[in-house]
Amino acid sequence: MKKTIKWLDENLEEFILIILLIGMTLIMGIQVFCRYALGMSLSWSEELTRYLFIWCGFLSVSYCSKKCLSIKIEQFVAIFPRRGKAVIKVINHTFELIFFIYMIPFAYFYMMSAVESGQVSPACSIPMYYVQAAPFVSFILVAFRILQRWIIEFRIARGENVFDPAHPERNTPESFIQANVDSKSEMDNYIHNTKDSEKEVP
Repeated sequence: MKKTIKWLDENLEEFILIILLIGMTLIMGIQVFCRYALGMSLSWSEELTRYLFIWCGFLSVSYCSKKCLSIKIEQFVAIFPRRGKAVIKVINHTFELIFFIYMIPFAYFYMMSAVESGQVSPACSIPMYYVQAAPFVSFILVAFRILQRWIIEFRIARGENVFDPAHPERNTPESFIQANVDSKSEMDNYIHNTKDSEKEVP
């Protein structure tokens, strides 16, 4: 059970996004083949691809939050030591968390409006609440991922050594963050010493 939870925590968004992208590629490939090879066009392909793309767009927000891949300008933050950066990021994540938690009820009401109306898509007759559930699911996942980032940065700000494989400065399995390290060279020395100590253990 723990392995399953850990796997989902590390790979949930990636797994779903890969499935959706494969689905879109196959559908559009079949559509192109039918149109140019068979002289016919599928009425449902573009609509279904569009709905899959909507889900990809919203889920990618959660993926970017988990991996710290959002577009940002860090010239000001970069002048601070690691703990100073963590304090600023805690403040930033706090505002992000408040925003997405605030948006969750609106996304829920948006989804429920489709449930109550019984609206279906014109070509595939798919209930529209399957599509309109994308913001609701996404905002919940994003809030959870931001909370994870908040906890990590808060622990760093307190001076703890934190394992953070998604950290943008060192996106490797060995990405231990030394909270009191102020420079990249000191960070490299710390990780190098950590590897050496692990090799010495029989």
